[in-house]
Amino acid sequence: MRFAVINETSSAHRNSDTLAALVGGGHETFNVDMTEWGAQPELSYIHTGLKTAIFLNLKLVDFACGGFGTGHGYLNSALQYPGVFCHILNDLDAWLFARINAGNCISLAVNHG
Repeated sequence: MRFAVINETSSAHRNSDTLAALVGGGHETFNVDMTEWGAQPELSYIHTGLKTAIFLNLKLVDFACGGFGTGHGYLNSALQYPGVFCHILNDLDAWLFARINAGNCISLAVNHG
């Protein structure tokens, strides 16, 4: 499976945490957005939602993993595009969503708590 890790400016400092969670699973992982807070160009959830749709609909990746403060901005941005099935997840939902609901995108609340 090919994963895209997509971060905007407010969650760029958590990029390495998201990547670390995917290491060792035998998947191909692409780090496609911000890796450092304040780097230029600064991307917002609007930009990352569009990029998510492009990557998924062109079949460049099978699954997108993004999210920001609460995860709601990215979720709403990504869901406006056809072919993107996104959900804010906890650990049980993460397993069920991809298998039962054919989800291809998760939005994490990386700055919450």
